[in-house]
Formats: sequence, C-alpha cells, structure tokens
Amino acid sequence: MSHAPEERGPWPWSLAAVAFVGGTCGSLVRALVQRSFDRGGLPAWGAHAAVNVAGSFAIGMLFAALVARDARGEPVGIPSERRIREHLLGAGVLGGLTTVSGLAQDLCVLVGGGQASAAAASIALNGFAGLVACAAGYRAGTLVCRKSGAATLR
Repeated sequence: MSHAPEERGPWPWSLAAVAFVGGTCGSLVRALVQRSFDRGGLPAWGAHAAVNVAGSFAIGMLFAALVARDARGEPVGIPSERRIREHLLGAGVLGGLTTVSGLAQDLCVLVGGGQASAAAASIALNGFAGLVACAAGYRAGTLVCRKSGAATLR
C-alpha cells in the first residue's frame, strides 16, 4: 500500500528560531518603552500597561488575519501550513512585547508598598482595557481583511 507523502510544515527548530528573533525584537521595544517611562518620571506599571494594551490590540489584528477566509472558505490570511509569520509575529514579537510577569511583579510591588489604588488601576488597564483593545484590534483587522477581499469569522 503506497502512501502519498505528507505535506510538512517547517521544522520545529525553524519555528522556534523565528519566535526567538521576534521575541527579541518585541522585548527590545518593551525595554525602550520602559526606559522612556523611567526618563519621563512615569511609573513602571504604566509602561507595562501601555505595552500590554498596545500588544492586545495587535494580537486582535493578528488573530483576524489568521482566521480570514475568501468567499469559498479558503484561508487567505497567514497560511497555516507554514506558520512562520504566525510564530514570528504572535509568539515572537507580540509575546516579547507583552508581559504578564511584569504585571505580576508590578502588583506585588504596588500592593506591598501600600499603593492599592495604583494596583487597581494596573489591573483595570491590563485586564479591561486589554480586552477592549484586543476586540478593537480584531474589528480593525476584520475591516482590513474585508477591504482586501477576505471574509473573517464572526
């Protein structure tokens, strides 16, 4: 019995490599944002909230591109069989940009320092504003995909 050769995507090491490169870039952007907040005398938790909310918007846009389909139902966004761009942008750049561990550290420092109102603001910005930003990014990505002739999941 003969079997047709399976289509194979990229090697796992190549996916890890592009995620590493993207993560390095995203982490560098996050460090630059943190540095600008420090130089401006703004709180560190604000820098983490800024990158998390901006990253949430971008993740929403990326997800819209990942699920985009044409009129026949064929994927037109990022090809799932290759996944290079998905790993570079999603796991890599946006994973390096956003920071849950930074949020956790911020909350420990704020609560431990008796700054409950700042901790509540951090939770609200990272949580609620992050979800709203992700939904807005998905909506924006959907509009971009439609303008390019693709439909997306609703």
